[in-house]
Amino acid sequence: MKSQRTTGPGDEKLLLATRESVVLHGVRRTTANDIAERAGISRMTFYRRMGSVENAVLATLTREFRTAAAGVRSASPAGTGREQLVHFAIQSVRVFATSELLDSIAERDPEFLIPYVTDRFGASQQLILDQLDALIAAGQADHSIEATAATATTLLLVLQGVALSARLLRKTGAFEDSLGELERMLLRHLAPQPEATR
Repeated sequence: MKSQRTTGPGDEKLLLATRESVVLHGVRRTTANDIAERAGISRMTFYRRMGSVENAVLATLTREFRTAAAGVRSASPAGTGREQLVHFAIQSVRVFATSELLDSIAERDPEFLIPYVTDRFGASQQLILDQLDALIAAGQADHSIEATAATATTLLLVLQGVALSARLLRKTGAFEDSLGELERMLLRHLAPQPEATR
């Protein structure tokens, strides 16, 4: 989900303020005034640094994805590239499915996410895609993964689908079972196939 500008280190407080506002009010009811107040800055400073509320929300989403992905990677257990990739995939879905920020957007403003499901990849999705590419490369290097040029993108779409359906899965009590099934599917799908079965 690409923002129109690049945030700097001094924007952390502003992004946290944006997160608080979106969690409480949703995207449409989040205003520059509210974010500026929470961040302790003027409305003009907000616009100078972010450009718009939408840019601030997109930058906040990217921050959320970057922080979560780094946390999942740092907690990754030792193992083959395939095991690490599957761990990253399943834990990423779990983290994003329980994110207050994403939950608020999905509940109040689902249309905000539609362009990033049907039209284009944003910065947040590209961040996860880069992680998947790196993990696939590690799995190919240790011969634990068989993949094509389309594998990372397809995996991203699968993970995104499960994460966006988390609300429904939790309502039906199927979330954990679905994650377990996804884990088994990925482990089998990514495993190199014996020559005789190809």
